[in-house]
Amino acid sequence: MSQTKRPNLIIFIADSWRGKDVGYLENKVIRTPHADALAGEGVAFSNCFVQNTVCTPSRCSFMSGRYPHVKGHRVQEHKLVIDDDDPVILKELKDQGYYVWCNAIPPVKSGDIHEWCSELFTPAPGSYESNSGPVMDAGDPLYYSFYRGKAGDKEMFIRDDAIVQGAIDFLASGPPEPFCLFITVSSPHPPFRVEEPYFSMYDRDKLPPIIAKPEPGTKSAFLDRVRERMGLERLGEDEFKEILAVYYGMITKTDASLGRLTEAVKQSGHWDDSAVFVFSDHGEYAGDYCMVEKSQNDFEDSLSRVPLIIKYPSWIPVPKREQPVDALVELLDFYATVAELAGLPERHTTFSRSLVPVSTGEAHEHRGQVFCEGGALVYEPHTHEPNGLWPGALYWPRVGVQNDYPEFHGKVVMVRTREFKYIKRLYERDELYDLANDPDELHNLIEDESYADVRQDMLERLVHWYMETVDAVPYRLDPRRAGEKLPTYANEKR
Repeated sequence: MSQTKRPNLIIFIADSWRGKDVGYLENKVIRTPHADALAGEGVAFSNCFVQNTVCTPSRCSFMSGRYPHVKGHRVQEHKLVIDDDDPVILKELKDQGYYVWCNAIPPVKSGDIHEWCSELFTPAPGSYESNSGPVMDAGDPLYYSFYRGKAGDKEMFIRDDAIVQGAIDFLASGPPEPFCLFITVSSPHPPFRVEEPYFSMYDRDKLPPIIAKPEPGTKSAFLDRVRERMGLERLGEDEFKEILAVYYGMITKTDASLGRLTEAVKQSGHWDDSAVFVFSDHGEYAGDYCMVEKSQNDFEDSLSRVPLIIKYPSWIPVPKREQPVDALVELLDFYATVAELAGLPERHTTFSRSLVPVSTGEAHEHRGQVFCEGGALVYEPHTHEPNGLWPGALYWPRVGVQNDYPEFHGKVVMVRTREFKYIKRLYERDELYDLANDPDELHNLIEDESYADVRQDMLERLVHWYMETVDAVPYRLDPRRAGEKLPTYANEKR
């Protein structure tokens, strides 16, 4: 890869954006013109899967290039720790001379924020409008569905817009190079609420089909019990269509923010010398399976598959494609891709694989399978979310079930190939889906003896993966004796 300088990096991370809800993946309803345009100029991936289906663990994974199990990053309150020498892509970039701009503190713990961030932007109070939507009483049938509806009668400048404007102002300021813009927005994360024109943008009768509720016992008891506590079984098709339409409106508003950002990159003169990444930390049910929000130990594609677009700097030739790249990739591959583009030294063992070869056409396949994991042991109460333990708290159904039925929130891992998805549960029945014949994952074949060979193959893939990734020895070793000199690997290149 020949280049005269290191590229600038512009990273746009949405929250809870499902992989199937982008126009470039042939969703004929959703309006994402700016994501689609970026996909046309760069590389879009149709089979990108996260390594955990909730926020903090997923972000720890793609920021470190490691799976959640390597150091227990499978809970919301466990962060990457700089002093423990956890790999953190932002620190790696800053150590190599990148000016790192962030708008929020990611799941990183450090004594000094300037170890990994050059500039932390926070929108000034009063510089944006609240879009919380109508207040709803806890007794309302829609309360726990996270639906709040119309946030306003005209377009609003919300906190996400202020964040993107901060990034635009940074680009216009003549920033030091190379720079990394690490932009995280909260949409389209629930609650489901959006203002006009987005609220009325989607005809409720012309939305894509919502995946049906599974038969009892098909999936985890956790999912069944949370659904029951949320009262979602009382909702009908019209209510779920309403939720989906508002969710789509939130996505389109997020896409508009992306459009303003990409236009600003072009206006600043940095388009050709920048790599642009767009993705989400996980997906969203949005009515699928008679559920909303997410679950820490369920891995339907609605939750585990996310959009991923990369626009490369001009010196990296990317073939023009009519369709997205359909190779299986993991979101943690973001780490190695950034490391290759930025020429970072290899200072940690990671399990990330650069997407440059499959992007340029040098390779046609990337991974034979992808993995996702979550849940907890029954004797790990410290892994349960601490907030929302009382009825009336919005997350009470999910958090309450974690604490009341720890065996329902048990450890679980997914291995997925193109053809099959296998889910191994520690305390419950496993799951096996034939994706070619059952793409909605509604028919659990785990006890079907005609799939015995498939089941064994998937188990062997899990064992191999765990053996390969179960731990990571630090590059900075501790001498056994005083004065002993150990080899240094800090200058080794990828």
